[in-house]
Amino acid sequence: MSVEEASSTQNSVPMETAEGTGDSVVNGESSNTGVLSRIHQLLEGSHGNNAEEAVKSCKAIAASVLTAPIPINVIDSIHYLTNLIVQTCPIRGISIIDDLLTRCSTPGVLTSLHSDLVQLCLAAKLLSPALKHLDQDITAISPHEDMDVRFVLQYYYYGGLLYASLRKFTRALHFLEICLSVPSQQTTSAIQVVAYQKMVLISVLTGQQLNIKMPSLHTNIPNICRLYTNLLQVAADKDVDKFAATVAQMTPYLEKHNNLGLAKQALDRMKQNDVKKFRTMYVSLKLSKMAQHLKISVEQVENILRKMILSGDIAAQICKKEDMVWFINDNEKFDDAEAIDELKTSFYHFHVIV
Repeated sequence: MSVEEASSTQNSVPMETAEGTGDSVVNGESSNTGVLSRIHQLLEGSHGNNAEEAVKSCKAIAASVLTAPIPINVIDSIHYLTNLIVQTCPIRGISIIDDLLTRCSTPGVLTSLHSDLVQLCLAAKLLSPALKHLDQDITAISPHEDMDVRFVLQYYYYGGLLYASLRKFTRALHFLEICLSVPSQQTTSAIQVVAYQKMVLISVLTGQQLNIKMPSLHTNIPNICRLYTNLLQVAADKDVDKFAATVAQMTPYLEKHNNLGLAKQALDRMKQNDVKKFRTMYVSLKLSKMAQHLKISVEQVENILRKMILSGDIAAQICKKEDMVWFINDNEKFDDAEAIDELKTSFYHFHVIV
């Protein structure tokens, strides 16, 4: 899942540099302030050829931090590094932050570096380093003076995107709901607006109702995202044709917001839900009849059925030659790995012989 919009949202908010601490001390030992100054020079230049040297310098200074708390000037340098490499070589910063958080942060306590780690993992499509931190529920916010509400918003937004990319939609909705529930500023945060857009599409995709407890300051978000709010209302009517037409009308906006893929998945899920209705009414049915009812082609019906069979959503067999689909009795359970494998094997074999 793309993080371009999230990155642009973050970069549109000026990063306030934490004040230096002079001849700072890292865990009781004098730090090399010259190294920190050099990192800032490299990063403020924002030249791509400086990235390698900046990564090496940040890695060295981060390794010198032995225990909590992490000094502000080190955190500041890593924030700058993240902004420099997130679009070019995000993978280079992941191990630096992951190692630092593992050694010098308290489990369950959210720091400003957590959002940097999740952002880089998303950009690099390397999710496991962030996942081990995301899977730990947050019980406290770091009292560190560099901590700002924007880091809380970014952590839960990026975390929601990461879980969604893994199709862990319940967890994704939980993170996005927290993002929307955070009292942020005197005006609605841009990142909360895009979080609401994602929540709408994921809720339609999963069939889960939205129950967001927003601060009174942010209750205007559904009006700001009126197109998405309308899409949610259309989905509630369970009218696939109307939902498809609405998605088609919204396509330019969905593309702009990097949400078209999610919208198409939601549409596919609504079609699959319609297909499931046939299972409760018929033992067998012609594919052409099903296509006529769903107002799609026979080939599209076959593709939907194939996906549902392979995912275990339904148990059925298809015969193209006879233009038929047979639904297997619900009493035959396919809720374990061996049964699913047998069903897949049967499905493939069935298509070979026809």
